[in-house]
Amino acid sequence: MTALFAGLTTLDVLHRLDHVPDPDLKVTSTEFTMAAGGPATNAAVTYAALVAASPSRPHDEAAAVSSVAEPHEDAPLLLTALGSGPVSAFLAADLASAGVRVLDATSPGSPDSSPGSPDAQASVSGERAPADPRSMRTREPAVSSIIEHPSGRMVASTNARLEADPARVSDELPERVGVVLIDGHNPTLARAALTLGVPDVGDADPFARLEARPPHLRILDGGSWKEWLPPLLGLVDVAVVSEDFAPPLMARADGEQVAGFLRGFGITRTVRTRGDRPVQYWWDGRAGEVAVREVAGASTLGAGDAFHGAFAWALERAGGEDPERLIRFASEVAGVSVSSFGTRQWLASPALAELVRRW
Repeated sequence: MTALFAGLTTLDVLHRLDHVPDPDLKVTSTEFTMAAGGPATNAAVTYAALVAASPSRPHDEAAAVSSVAEPHEDAPLLLTALGSGPVSAFLAADLASAGVRVLDATSPGSPDSSPGSPDAQASVSGERAPADPRSMRTREPAVSSIIEHPSGRMVASTNARLEADPARVSDELPERVGVVLIDGHNPTLARAALTLGVPDVGDADPFARLEARPPHLRILDGGSWKEWLPPLLGLVDVAVVSEDFAPPLMARADGEQVAGFLRGFGITRTVRTRGDRPVQYWWDGRAGEVAVREVAGASTLGAGDAFHGAFAWALERAGGEDPERLIRFASEVAGVSVSSFGTRQWLASPALAELVRRW
């Protein structure tokens, strides 16, 4: 059994400074790293680290010393759009070394393809047309440049989302998974993931399709509201949202309002993270809060993604009877993730293995 994650993959270029940058001066970073990023991607990396830290997992000495390990059969699957080119090749290698298997559903055409473009002509004729440099650029994944400094964080991103066609990798999707998580950044990929394993009930009754459930639970990583979410919400079992998740007409919504909005779509299990404040939950008629441990000198980049990946790992193993246990575990994993710079150093922390052992 494994987990399926669907969503955005980016190249994250991370710098850390020991002072607030002066806009008129060139600065030198004290730490630097590059890695595959994106909400679903970081969640999949977290899940893979927890799988690797599990006591029942056999230790592979060859993989341990290899710079690019081959993911195991129980490694999580990431359904995403990597694109093509050197950046995409780096991302694929980085994810393989992190223990994540990638299903690249990048569409043959680019987001801004026109009917007369080489890509469009090739798709009609079935022949390979000469590559257009402009088209090739659109197939590169988004790049985020992030600078952390004592007063906060600066982020610049290309904010591009590659067009995806899940049918390209449909034969590679497993028949069964333990849990599904979507980040909602690509509605086509999200729908493919959310409908995996759903019994075919025909098209006569649209409500029957919503009521048909797969054997696994489906999680929404709701970092922020996206306009294409409403048709997908009826397929979600658990919503894990942030304070920035504000549905239409709820620009300053509180947690109860957000949970009530989601209940209207049949989602009776909502978890709401709030940075270093207690995590709120509304779970099958129950409501409560779980305190979050404060971490001194925290580097919070990707903390929410680590929470989501750990939550998915715990939900798959424990089910949904005890939301506070799930939240405590996910919060503790997120706490480990913010104890070091970047989104990769913490994966080798002994504290992570200890959390898995205590689970």
